[in-house]
Amino acid sequence: MSCLDTWEGRPVAVWEVLWKIPKFEAHDTLPSTNDRVRELAGGQARAFTVVTAETQTAGRGRSGKRWESAQGVGLWISFLLRPEPQSSPALAPVLVGLATAAAIESLCPELRPQIKWPNDLLVEGRKLAGVLCEVVGSDAVAVGVGINIGHRRADFPKALRDHATSLEAAGCSGLTRSSLAGRLLVEARGLLDPLPSELGEGLRREIRRRDALVGRRVRTDVGRVGKAVGISAHGALLIESEGTRHAITGGSVGLA
Repeated sequence: MSCLDTWEGRPVAVWEVLWKIPKFEAHDTLPSTNDRVRELAGGQARAFTVVTAETQTAGRGRSGKRWESAQGVGLWISFLLRPEPQSSPALAPVLVGLATAAAIESLCPELRPQIKWPNDLLVEGRKLAGVLCEVVGSDAVAVGVGINIGHRRADFPKALRDHATSLEAAGCSGLTRSSLAGRLLVEARGLLDPLPSELGEGLRREIRRRDALVGRRVRTDVGRVGKAVGISAHGALLIESEGTRHAITGGSVGLA
């Protein structure tokens, strides 16, 4: 497996210094950046080891759904977490989503990214980015983030054209992948290092501010229907149905 010597016009080692990370691998093509981080985790790689690819041939989202990651139009990036024993890996997806939203908004202040539990970021109701967090062994989490940057509508598969967007399509043009990656890592380190055991009130308020589902009628993939009322301190989606509040900890959800 060969790594690129340069990325975005600079040597890989320069990005390691600028981002204050222990290791950065940039690849032309990988099956999945998350799979590569999982491999590195087995070799005792340190926290915030970072992997990017120009394109992924087997990129995936939650539940193994294919993630389209064509060359030159997006940021396909993964990094490694080493949670403390008291940390809760279940909080990683929503915190990574929050970090990604904050990174995008800091560079594109005209946008208001929202978090759609459990792992999507939306702009104006369309999917802009996705998050995939995978536990590796007993002491690591591989975190993958895919952000659509330069896609035009025709660049998306036909089935996605009415449901997906990119930064360019949403009105944020001229953004470099390096600036976005650097800001994402800053925001992620602030929220995930260390990974907490539960969400405090401040984080829950910020997540609620960005919650794309709160107050809306939703349906889980096992058929439960109710009104989404927020995210719990442990990262579960809270749904009220027939006077009872339910905590949804897995699966997917859509509008009912």
